[in-house]
Amino acid sequence: LMCGCADCQHFCIVSSRYIRIVGTHNTVNKVFHLVAFECTFTHKNFTLEQGLMVPTENVATIAECASVIEGVSRSRNALLNGDTKNYDWDSGYTCHQLGSGAIVVQLAQPYMISSIRLLLWDCDDRSYSYYIEVSTNQQQWTMVADRTKVPCRSWQTITFDRQPTCFIRIVGTHNTANEVFHCVHFECPAQTISHKEESVEESSSSEQTVSLTLRASSANSLHTGTDPSGRSQGH
Repeated sequence: LMCGCADCQHFCIVSSRYIRIVGTHNTVNKVFHLVAFECTFTHKNFTLEQGLMVPTENVATIAECASVIEGVSRSRNALLNGDTKNYDWDSGYTCHQLGSGAIVVQLAQPYMISSIRLLLWDCDDRSYSYYIEVSTNQQQWTMVADRTKVPCRSWQTITFDRQPTCFIRIVGTHNTANEVFHCVHFECPAQTISHKEESVEESSSSEQTVSLTLRASSANSLHTGTDPSGRSQGH
């Protein structure tokens, strides 16, 4: 059941008939005691590649046990709650100071991922620049999107060669309004755009899609941040 990714300690979906648990140490005596054990199964069809599940639905959600492990927000998982409408100057986004830190999402387990979609804060006419890296162990990172020289607004869809992914790091490099990078929504793999979102994009900017083959993390940051207007605030 253990993932085959180097240095990865997350469990993956595999076909199994037998499970062996071997105790190796007990600080009191020479016996290994097991009180409870659970194993889940599903009749739902899914695709495996390199022993990892290839999801078609968004796995970066609270329901799928994903979490934001780095980034500043008034609500810890605002980035993953699926709300793409209710955000303003004060809430509904996750951010980090340019030149310091990042926004990092951890999935419940490694998946084979080939696309990412995010919504940049867009309540005015500012634009951002950023890059995105993925990893299975937070030690070796692969860049899957380089938008450091491109002004980006609103919805962003990133596609890349499918690869094992458990951690996604979004690093803002520029903001035309202030020194903070703000992201409202994140999902992977990227889901179909609704008609309502398309109309919003047409009025603000067209969706930017990038296809690339290119190449820490602590619990939710509680540093002082800056809201999109540039005002200093504590989180």
